[in-house]
Amino acid sequence: MSWLTIALVSFTSGLLGSLGMGGGAILLLYLRVYGGMEQLAAQGVNLLFFLPIALFSILLHSRSRLIRWKTVGVCLLIGLPMVFGGIWLGKLMGAAWLSRGFALLLAFIGLRELLQK
Repeated sequence: MSWLTIALVSFTSGLLGSLGMGGGAILLLYLRVYGGMEQLAAQGVNLLFFLPIALFSILLHSRSRLIRWKTVGVCLLIGLPMVFGGIWLGKLMGAAWLSRGFALLLAFIGLRELLQK
C-alpha cells in the first residue's frame, strides 16, 4: 500500500469520524473494499471488534451506577432473538442485497449529517 493511499484513507477516516460515523462503519468499508470480504463476514468481524469495547464500557458505567439493570434485561430478551433473526434475514437476502442495503444506509446517514444544523 502506498503512502498516498494511507494518507487518503487516514484523511477520509478523520472526515467520516467528524461527521459522526464510527470506526465500525469505516472497518466495514475497509474489509469490503480492500479486504474483499463478503458483507456478512465483514459485519461479523466488526462485531468481534465491538465486543471488548462494549464490555469495558459496561464495567466503567456499572462502577458509576449508570446502568439500569432491569432495562438491560428487557433489551436482552428482545434483542437476542432479533440478532438471530437478523442473521437469518441477512443470509436469506444474500451478499449483494446486504451490501446495497448497507451502502444506502451509509448514504442516508451521511446526507442526514451534512444537512443537519
